[in-house]
Amino acid sequence: MANIYPFNKTCTHLSLGVCPCPKSKTHTYHIGRRWWGYSTNLMLYDDPWKIKKVLQESDLDDTLLLPKDLAEELVLPVLGAGADLEEGALVRICDFDTNSMHVLIIKRLVSSGHYAFSDNWVQDFVRRRGLKEGDEIGFHWDPYNEHFDFSVLFRTIRM
Repeated sequence: MANIYPFNKTCTHLSLGVCPCPKSKTHTYHIGRRWWGYSTNLMLYDDPWKIKKVLQESDLDDTLLLPKDLAEELVLPVLGAGADLEEGALVRICDFDTNSMHVLIIKRLVSSGHYAFSDNWVQDFVRRRGLKEGDEIGFHWDPYNEHFDFSVLFRTIRM
């Protein structure tokens, strides 16, 4: 029986390697001038902590300085167009390890162009969690709850 649906070109082989189907017939479908394909790569783990930082002594004082490229790529888009970062914008942050909610202010530092979390950073994170120089922390955006998650990813050995 001939296939009456010419767009039905999906491979039904279960494969962890190269599929035996010819790619031109089973893995892509041409619409106009664009080829639509799909990936059959197996992904075992995707690290959710997209913003990572090893804490420096300066991060334990008043503000947590964020890498500029990561802030512009991963933080600014979720704040919305109306966020005035020169004045500071409120950001909700859930401590993923302790399941507690906190609010920090993110500001763009005019002098350097970098971004920093401030306000309750020292009280709510540094002191409460006992953060030290060399500890690695991570953040990621939770789109369902519209806040950032925070976690201590690695603690330095303290003597």
